[in-house]
Amino acid sequence: MCSLSFSVDSMHPSIPGHFPGNPVVPGAVIIENVIQAFSKLHGVQQVTYLSTVKFMKPILLNQKITIHFQNVSTGLISFKCTYGDKVSVLGHLKVK
Repeated sequence: MCSLSFSVDSMHPSIPGHFPGNPVVPGAVIIENVIQAFSKLHGVQQVTYLSTVKFMKPILLNQKITIHFQNVSTGLISFKCTYGDKVSVLGHLKVK
């Protein structure tokens, strides 16, 4: 298993207007960070699609999120986004 961390601050262009008064990180931004983290860790492999994604808890601005990756089988990678001991997102990436 390998992992990488990220956080999103209020300056991200998707935040203004996204749940004003109680901003959360949009799912598309979370997935973008998952794919970028996977690419940083594994270089040449290309994510072809997400076979499963489950958003379990909202991610708030400035929360340090750790993305954990684990190889399930050839071309299938599971990922889990956590903060502290809480799981916020679970999913699977198909790669080639």
